[in-house]
Amino acid sequence: MDYRARFLLVVFTAISACCFGQMPLPGSQSQDTSFAPRFSEGGASLAGTVMAATSNTPVSDARVEIRDTNGNVLSSVYTNHQGAFDFGSVPEGRYHIAAFRGISQVEDQVEVHSLNTTVTLRMAVGNQQAGGYTGNTISVAQYKVPEKARSEFEKARQATAKDRLDEAQKHLAKALEIFPAYADALTLRAVMNLGSDTPAAVADLEKAIRSDGNYALAYTVLGAALNIQAKFDQALQALERGQSLAPDSWQGYFEMAKAYIGKTDYQAALRQVEKAQSLVPKQFPTLMLMKAQSLLGLKQYSNAVNELEAFLQKEPHGPNTATAQKMLEEARQQVASK
Repeated sequence: MDYRARFLLVVFTAISACCFGQMPLPGSQSQDTSFAPRFSEGGASLAGTVMAATSNTPVSDARVEIRDTNGNVLSSVYTNHQGAFDFGSVPEGRYHIAAFRGISQVEDQVEVHSLNTTVTLRMAVGNQQAGGYTGNTISVAQYKVPEKARSEFEKARQATAKDRLDEAQKHLAKALEIFPAYADALTLRAVMNLGSDTPAAVADLEKAIRSDGNYALAYTVLGAALNIQAKFDQALQALERGQSLAPDSWQGYFEMAKAYIGKTDYQAALRQVEKAQSLVPKQFPTLMLMKAQSLLGLKQYSNAVNELEAFLQKEPHGPNTATAQKMLEEARQQVASK
């Protein structure tokens, strides 16, 4: 297992253990009002792709904005490695769509008038690499990290894996003293602060992203932190960016499912959970619990019961067991009432 894979395992073991219980159960009224207005429920689906005009290859990592007829930005997303973007449910009407990547941009108008509206934007990307970066790309920022800082970070990672958090914090402090813009160290420190000092975690993650804009993990952990703060739209923005950089990382889909549950968009949450499950080599209990939450929100109570019973068989004693038992009791009551 390489360095990045091991780091991901440490990071998301910590996130899953400390943060799942803070997500709202189906029916919760927690809302995010800190970003652009959300589209109303029951609208039409608006999705599309951004393609290179000359080579007809997908343009990944492009920012796509949807605007009203007055030019106001209503929402924005990033394209994935296939050049695809999805705004989800959008009220019927006329909109302006604009895509940006580097100095290149393209605009078009779209009329949303059915349950499934798609648009293809063709962008002149010049000599840029249309395929973008992958999750395995080592950025220039990584090569700037001094060896002493790397050594301190590795000691911090090992201490974290052994649950020696005070020791890990000391090594991270030394790593960041040597190289304050060390994205990996900032991200791991943010993980350790999730739940206990989430604003500090967000500040570290934003600094990590400024230091290394291609570091997918920082975006994903930022999405987790914003989920804790119930800033679900902002979380989705960060997670979509991370997903465009590391499309095969299940953790991003896991956090996107949390955000959609927070927005009570259970169908979208279910799609994200199933995508995450397709990328995990074996059944992961926390994903089963997330799927059960989505099914409860969709009122598919029998399926939720099956998922919760399977979860409790795999994790009869754990940090999420009490939550699962409560959900199972509610689901069984709903099944019995019918």
